[in-house]
Amino acid sequence: MKKLIIIGILMVLAHTGRGQAQGSKDVSVQKLSVLIEQTLEQNPSVGVVRNRWRQADNMHSIQPFLPSLGGTARYNKSNSNSKRVFNEQEQDFENTTSENVSAGLSLSWTIFDGLGMFADYQRGAYQLDAAELETRRVVEQLLGELSELYYRIVVQQHRLEAAGELMKLSRERFRIITEQVNIGTASGMDLQQARLDLNADSSLLIRHKEALQDAYIRINQLINQPLLSHGFVSDTIFIGSPLVEDDLLAMALDNNVQLAANRLGVAITEQDLRLAQSRRYPTINLVSGYTYSRAETPASVITFNESNGFNYGVEAGINIFNGFEVNRNIRNARIELENRQLSYEETELAVRAQLHSLYNTYLNNIMMVDFERQNVEVARANFDLALERYELGVLSGLGFREFQLGYINAVDRSLDAMYQSKVLELSLLVLSGQMDEFMQRIR
Repeated sequence: MKKLIIIGILMVLAHTGRGQAQGSKDVSVQKLSVLIEQTLEQNPSVGVVRNRWRQADNMHSIQPFLPSLGGTARYNKSNSNSKRVFNEQEQDFENTTSENVSAGLSLSWTIFDGLGMFADYQRGAYQLDAAELETRRVVEQLLGELSELYYRIVVQQHRLEAAGELMKLSRERFRIITEQVNIGTASGMDLQQARLDLNADSSLLIRHKEALQDAYIRINQLINQPLLSHGFVSDTIFIGSPLVEDDLLAMALDNNVQLAANRLGVAITEQDLRLAQSRRYPTINLVSGYTYSRAETPASVITFNESNGFNYGVEAGINIFNGFEVNRNIRNARIELENRQLSYEETELAVRAQLHSLYNTYLNNIMMVDFERQNVEVARANFDLALERYELGVLSGLGFREFQLGYINAVDRSLDAMYQSKVLELSLLVLSGQMDEFMQRIR
């Protein structure tokens, strides 16, 4: 029975205290920050959004302010039969060959278009910022999912250890009851109950192993490494100093990625409105060019002609009437701008509500961490007393089982409170856009 006392004490290891390191059991254990670096390098979804950002960067240029230059060239050769009458004299030209060669360069440079080129350039800059924000959104989502899986594995490892110790207790209890039945001091019913409890604990251990393996497969998928890799997650959950709601809200209004994307949407729509309004104004272009042409036509009065030279000038154009299309486009652009502003207000309200809800749950779990730690200590003390009474034969097997399960449940609740507190802490930092603080709290 002394073995039961040792095993019961070992079950305390299933509880992870606030900020308490448990020590690595594997030399390959890696911190979450290291896994994040690997994920950002190897995850395919991160590569996709980075490439899209590069595409947006390529599209943003000073092209609206630059002139356009085009070139043409043409060569034509023909064979023909013709007859020409001049001053009552007839001439026949049979199988004559004519050649025409022409080439030219044309330059056009828009110097005024109602300031549309400036709106177009600024719109491209905002679209580049939007692509960068989309990259940030995907990275934040990926980091939140990765950290949630990481700490789930930490908790699941402790649950697996607790389930293993629980099964050892039940196996020892079954052995003792078997010996007591053989010497006639225990009944067959006690033996059957001990067998049922042992089978239940064995099933629980198998389920925890399965859950742990599944969590490792999912985190390996995110990191993009061999799916069956395991044993690289540590066994520590550290909860930092409590977060302040007002600070979180202020940071969220400035840095939340959804709000930032909506602000960019408003800015892009403002440039769309400027582009629509620019269609009301004339367009002024500087034009220039160079042409060269040569023609040989033996059957013509002028059998050879060649010319080349430059040309330059200014051209202007204005839309006088096109069925009020410009006015319609401007009205629609203003309506779209109003919709974007309403969408921003809706998103801000949603972010505020989500932050308040998460923070309330976060505070409750922070308080529960202390309560559940105390419950673990009380449940362990009760379990030790029950173990002594069970040794003396004062407590039945069913009574001992209740204290045993009570301790295991207390440990499980304590682990869950730690896990929820940590996940909520990181979720609040992601929601408020504080990724630097996020990285500090996972090291």
